[in-house]
Amino acid sequence: MLTQQQVVHYRNRIDTVLSGGTLTDWQRQFLVDIRDKLGRYGARTRLSEKQLTMLDRLAGPPPQSNLQVVVTNSRSEPSRSQPLGEDTQRSYRGGSRLGRPFRVRNPLRPRNFLRPPRAIRSFSLARTRMMLIAFACVMVVGLVGSFLGGADGTARVSSYRADVAEPDLNRSSASSSFTVTDGDTIRLGDGTRVRLVGFNTPEKFEPQCSNEGILGNRASERLKELVATASSMDVQLVRCSCKPGTEGTKKCNYGRSCGRLSLDGRDVGKTLISEGLAVPFVCGATGCPPTPRPWCG
Repeated sequence: MLTQQQVVHYRNRIDTVLSGGTLTDWQRQFLVDIRDKLGRYGARTRLSEKQLTMLDRLAGPPPQSNLQVVVTNSRSEPSRSQPLGEDTQRSYRGGSRLGRPFRVRNPLRPRNFLRPPRAIRSFSLARTRMMLIAFACVMVVGLVGSFLGGADGTARVSSYRADVAEPDLNRSSASSSFTVTDGDTIRLGDGTRVRLVGFNTPEKFEPQCSNEGILGNRASERLKELVATASSMDVQLVRCSCKPGTEGTKKCNYGRSCGRLSLDGRDVGKTLISEGLAVPFVCGATGCPPTPRPWCG
């Protein structure tokens, strides 16, 4: 996600670039989409690596911050290398140290080496509390997402399963929502990017010509419409067509997972192909043919 400073920078730069009038149609549409997303989600905006690269190329990267965060401890003890003041010396002699009780250890009492120091015990307790709070938040978000469908491409999935018995594909049904990235890519509620297999839509973010950019935006909007009007949805993860040992890395599908999306029992790829917004794209077991992109003639 972006920082608030980056959001302000990108929104200002996008307005400046759009007013310049030297953009192509798909570049202008791309910047308008990003500006709307920044205005809607602010610092919670999620952008892919390709989107950030294209945004920096068109609007310019944000300046590097020179601020340094200094963490201090308000209850830190005075340095032993510096002389203690009279009040501090009296505090040590009187049996307290900066307001805390000062207890002298009995030299005849054996040490308990199995008991962790006070700082470690406090850290473990704080970490346990943070983990419990985070777990509770995840459960609440999962329950709310399982009953509510979001706007702007956010959809509720009626069932969510994996047909490959591998650890990286064995996902839980708690990921019950997804957002549409473009015509053939979605992002699950847990942040997993999924490339839909069996078809290829025009490129929306880096088209080879203006016609492809227009069709790419149209395919993305059409997929959002299909999701919004569907009564049942099914996301099914499948094995990516990559070399063994590369799945889940940049060498396999740019680090994305692979899957199929069915709406009312029909694969969305077949619907988009029938409407002229996608072409068939069938891969083999460990590789894919050249990506078909016939939209620029």
